[in-house]
Amino acid sequence: MDFRFIITVFCMLFSSQILMAQKSYNALVYEGNKKFDAKEYEASSSKYLEAIAEKNGNYTAHYNLGNALFKSKKYEEATAEYEKATKLTKSKYEKAAAIYNQGNVQMQSNHPDKAAELYKKALKQDPYNEAIRKNYEIAMLKDKEKKDKQKQKQNKGKGGDQDQKNKDDSEKGSQKKEQQDGKGDNQKGNDQGKPNQPKKEENKIPEEAEKMILRDIENREKETARRILNKKANSMPQSNEKDW
Repeated sequence: MDFRFIITVFCMLFSSQILMAQKSYNALVYEGNKKFDAKEYEASSSKYLEAIAEKNGNYTAHYNLGNALFKSKKYEEATAEYEKATKLTKSKYEKAAAIYNQGNVQMQSNHPDKAAELYKKALKQDPYNEAIRKNYEIAMLKDKEKKDKQKQKQNKGKGGDQDQKNKDDSEKGSQKKEQQDGKGDNQKGNDQGKPNQPKKEENKIPEEAEKMILRDIENREKETARRILNKKANSMPQSNEKDW
């Protein structure tokens, strides 16, 4: 048998297996994409995993699997797939897309500072990508907003501690005053405990005159009360703040 013929047959068989594997990989990725477009993210993930089993070192299956996991809110697993995809391509645009989606994961996880760093890294790969640039600016604003809120919260906490200290000092002062007042009352009580001395009868006011004085006092008290009740109450000051 011709040795060259054997080699030719072997090469054909080997090439055929490669083509079949390639076709299977592409078919699985295609099926995964169809499931993804139908928002069947779990099913699409399964197809991409099958494709990776056929051909592990390919960017597309790992990148698409990352997207499916992202849609399923499996952010840590999605990040792992994006990182693998980044290492499996030499294309700057593909690297930028994978890094950009890592930034999207961080935004969804409420880490705008980390997201901004990843968007910045993606922009180095694809400087003219407006979507990446826009998200970078949003992440920077979100990070500033988050830090401002944290600062306000810290300042409020410090103010609350000072208010509590002032309240405690005020309560201590009130307690001290009450103790002093109580001591004074005790002293008055001692005076009141003494036996009353009989009043001298010679300076006693006639009963009719006493009644007239009491009626006059009562009338004055009624007039004062009437004036107080008719007086208009003070209105609350209006706020100078604008209602935006």
